[in-house]
Formats: sequence, C-alpha cells, structure tokens
Amino acid sequence: MPGISLTWMVDWKKIKLVYDENTLEHITRHNVDLSEIHNVLEGHFIPQRILANGVLRYVVLGESYGRILMVILEPAGSTEMRLITAYDASESRKKLYRERVIK
Repeated sequence: MPGISLTWMVDWKKIKLVYDENTLEHITRHNVDLSEIHNVLEGHFIPQRILANGVLRYVVLGESYGRILMVILEPAGSTEMRLITAYDASESRKKLYRERVIK
C-alpha cells in the first residue's frame, strides 16, 4: 500500500485507544485479544497512513507474543485512535516486519 503524505502527525506514545463491544467481538473473530493490540502499540511497529474511502486510517504492523499483526486504526480526536480491526499479517507483511524491525 503506498503511503499518503498528510500533515497530521501522531504522537504514538500519547494515544488513547478507543473501541466498543462490537469492535472487541470483531477482533475476537480474528482470534486477536485486546492485550495483543496494546503490546503491538507499546513495542516496535511500522505505521502507515492510508485513505480508505476518503477516510484517514493507519495500518500498524507490529508484534505481540511472537505473532505479527496488522492493526487498523482511525483518528478519533487529537490523542485518540479508534480501533477498527486487527488480524494476522500476511506472509509478505511478516517478511517486511522481520526485515525492517527484527534484525
């Protein structure tokens, strides 16, 4: 996915993750636990800005307990990110993560 140059910058250390019960049920269907998402965001990860149907989103590629995940987030305020979904990364994304982060 090509990155999109936008001026809005994220201070990842200060974001608050927001979600509702439907989102938690959704990630559970992907066999992802909320603690895994927190681990991804607290560790080394690769964020990428995208536009999805004209809406700014972030695709975050990171690791939790040895599992490499894709976490999709949407800005919900100046310091909040709404959790959209999370799932296991594809093999090509896992390879990218290993090449860039795990050396």
